[in-house]
Amino acid sequence: MLETKISTMESKNRRPSESRSIIDSACSKRYIIAVMGFIGIANAYAMRSVLSVAITEMVEDIHKTAIDPNGCPGPIKNTNTTNPNAEFDWSETLQGHILGAFYYGYVIAQIPGGILAQKYGGKHVFGFGIFLTAVLTILTPLAARIGPGYMIGVRVLEGIGEGPTIPAMNTLLAQWVPINERSRIGSFVFAGNMIGTIVAQSSAGYLLKITDDNWPLVFYICGVIALIWYVFWNFLVYSSPNEHPTITDYELTYLERHLKGVNKNKNTLKSTPWLSMLSSGPMWGLMIGQIAHDWALFMINADLPKYMKSVMKFSIAETGVWSSMPHVLMWVFAILTGWLSDYLISNGKLGILQQRRLFSTIACIGPMLGTLAASYAGCDKIKVVVLFTIGMATMGFFYSSMKVNVMDLSPNYAGPAMAMVNGVGAVAGIVSPPLIGYLIPNNTLLEWRNVFWISGGVVIVANSIYLVLASASIQWWNDPVPTSENDGGDTDL
Repeated sequence: MLETKISTMESKNRRPSESRSIIDSACSKRYIIAVMGFIGIANAYAMRSVLSVAITEMVEDIHKTAIDPNGCPGPIKNTNTTNPNAEFDWSETLQGHILGAFYYGYVIAQIPGGILAQKYGGKHVFGFGIFLTAVLTILTPLAARIGPGYMIGVRVLEGIGEGPTIPAMNTLLAQWVPINERSRIGSFVFAGNMIGTIVAQSSAGYLLKITDDNWPLVFYICGVIALIWYVFWNFLVYSSPNEHPTITDYELTYLERHLKGVNKNKNTLKSTPWLSMLSSGPMWGLMIGQIAHDWALFMINADLPKYMKSVMKFSIAETGVWSSMPHVLMWVFAILTGWLSDYLISNGKLGILQQRRLFSTIACIGPMLGTLAASYAGCDKIKVVVLFTIGMATMGFFYSSMKVNVMDLSPNYAGPAMAMVNGVGAVAGIVSPPLIGYLIPNNTLLEWRNVFWISGGVVIVANSIYLVLASASIQWWNDPVPTSENDGGDTDL
């Protein structure tokens, strides 16, 4: 009886602790930070991509050839201007430069952003980047009306504002996300880019329809929403668990036990090992591999609305909705593959490196096949949308593979390392819009098909280089003093 009583008392004493553990898990600060980061990235990509839809109504749709012999039938116009309320007569080449101008600033700001995030924390750098971009987004209509040069200038400054956001978020996640949750939380946060694009493109098309092409309104709404988010970000997010005033002892202990490779005392870290990063094969693999993803993503973000309207002859409302559909399924795949990745790795079905390689390859080949197939589907609108959507959905595999691979290599320098990777990848955003504008002077179906073939070649070559150089080991330059966890051994498999 005494043994039974003691057992009962131990059970009673244990239940409150277990209950607290369940409550602590449900209210974990890292999940709050993940949700706020997801919304923040969604805001960033909404502000970046809203121009892609708005520009179809801002600019007169004038082509050098009156009829595309391989094109799709559309409403007959008595004038060359699709939208009588369009204010600008920018050529396709100039539009390409305007769409690509964002990435000049974006590339420039990557390294400084990574350094600032490493020094001052991911919270402040990420938040200020979104705040600055929001203000500039609100000023975009004014800049466009002053002149294309000012429009390009504002887009470059927006790129500077957003440039630090991904390195800063990577720094933040490296401090908050245990390795066993890295794929699913990383996928969830970075998948915010798809939700932002979905909301921006679909809502922009609908707003343009119901407001009789009042295109400045879409910029004002995007900017104001981001400013409201910034207020909540400042109150809810902290750069590291040790800085959070209300984190529970349970979660703090859990994170300290599971944050592999993170140096808790930043004062002991040496200065950012830029030369070591540049001499690292896995870093070069990531930088080149990022080009494959960014080339495909930026092409779809910037130019798919134009393809839907000019080639497929969708209305502006349809253009916004159907251009966003690939991002809807891409987001679903990103979330599901994040969970799948952690399951496969945790249960020994795949090694970390095997998972990174396999999923990144799917994320590259799928979009290439989908876009090419869509260009050969003729004017069957349903088939074209389905092929684009399925092809781009496979890009969701990228977020649980290559996107989190930087944290595999260096948790301590995740911000600067991501700055290098993201900066090189963003060169695709500089090159692709002007190149596409040059390749589609008449917006014909055959011109677009050539674009998709060129893009597919770039993607395959870049991903192949990544496969050869990829690693999932913590690199020797991650820590000034080798630890027992990272003694130079290979942990890829």
